[in-house]
Amino acid sequence: MTHALRAALAAAGLLLLSTATAQAAEPRTLTYRILMGDDRVGSETVRLEPQGDMTKVAVTASTRVKVLFINFRYDHKREEVWKGRTLESMSAQTDDDGTPHTIRMMRTGGGYSVTVDGKTGETGANTLPLTLWTPEVLKRPTLLSVIDGKPYSVRTDLVGTETLTVGGRAVPAQHHRISGDVERDLWFDAQGTLLKTRFKRSGYDVTYILD
Repeated sequence: MTHALRAALAAAGLLLLSTATAQAAEPRTLTYRILMGDDRVGSETVRLEPQGDMTKVAVTASTRVKVLFINFRYDHKREEVWKGRTLESMSAQTDDDGTPHTIRMMRTGGGYSVTVDGKTGETGANTLPLTLWTPEVLKRPTLLSVIDGKPYSVRTDLVGTETLTVGGRAVPAQHHRISGDVERDLWFDAQGTLLKTRFKRSGYDVTYILD
């Protein structure tokens, strides 16, 4: 992680703390349209519900792709429980183009217990699932697939500050890049809200954009 990224995350952390206090009692739903190239192929919703000192996060995503020789479907449901910036648990069910997967991640004393399709293992406390709605993923050297628990060794760099058009408004955003075993470009606003994600699949640009 670069020095510039650490400084940016520290500043963002202060903003997140202040906004979290102000919005602590307010549930929030983020809805993203999913594009493959210029074609809309699905949507994802992220529902954040504060519950005392915990936050419950429910993620639902569905994709249907028919492009040239690609015919693909994806359905995913995930529930996360956070205490502050610490993930307490995560469970997910996925239909990955006809292949089902279940994963459950529970915090233990020294890290996390991870059960994928009935097989249980352990991972360190500095690991998070690849749950892109939160800037916490920018701080971890190891991320796990939310589909099948595959571990990814990654690094994160701050690309720069850009202006995105979201809901018809121009919004300043910090552009970050995750690289290594998995690659993602992410844009967050000053409050830590994910505005946009981009990656490649089968040679196509796949983009999630906040509606």
